Amino acid sequence: MLFTTLLFTAGGMGLGLLLGIIGLVSYGLIAGVQLDMRNAYRHVAIPVAITIGGAAFAGALVLEFRNRRH
Repeated sequence: MLFTTLLFTAGGMGLGLLLGIIGLVSYGLIAGVQLDMRNAYRHVAIPVAITIGGAAFAGALVLEFRNRRH
């Protein structure tokens, strides 16, 4: 259960970072501003990883309780 949660959290971090970088680069091209790539980690990747990891943990917990009931 914890390994699955960790795996989904790491995948969510990677996906969030990819989306954050793409979003920041496109914003930088449109607005013509200097980019700070730390914002991709702080404002996109970490919240996405926490959200996906929490959902994975909740899903694994539900499946574990359902399996124990039967």
